[in-house]
Amino acid sequence: MQKTLFTLLTATTLAFAYQATPAQHTQGKGMHKKMHKPFLITGRMPHLTKLVMQHWDELNLSDDQKAKLTEIRKATMGAVKSLKPQIMKLEKEVAQAAKAGEKPENLKTKVDQIAKLKAEATMAHLKCIYNTKNVLTPEQLAKLTK
Repeated sequence: MQKTLFTLLTATTLAFAYQATPAQHTQGKGMHKKMHKPFLITGRMPHLTKLVMQHWDELNLSDDQKAKLTEIRKATMGAVKSLKPQIMKLEKEVAQAAKAGEKPENLKTKVDQIAKLKAEATMAHLKCIYNTKNVLTPEQLAKLTK
């Protein structure tokens, strides 16, 4: 009886642990897929224009603010969307080559290209944060970051 209870408890714990684990960036069959983020810094900086869009009505934005924030979002999204497919293509090529046994020094050029593109995407994100903060009032910003 104790052995059955222990087995059941272990299986339940493992099932909950698996569900609580964030999806890994995998492409395999039946595995969870995680959205690919083209930035050097992930999960540590806010996506302010996304938050603004989610709280658009609550922020009591002026027409001028709305126009500026819309333009900031369009510019940022455009920059990042143009970089993302390039990054993903290069990452796939590097991963496939590494799995095939390619020497690391032969992959350096592509790795450097990935780093450069991710740096561009990160700079676009940083500019977006800076520009968004300069459009919002301190009160509006406080509402978003609480």
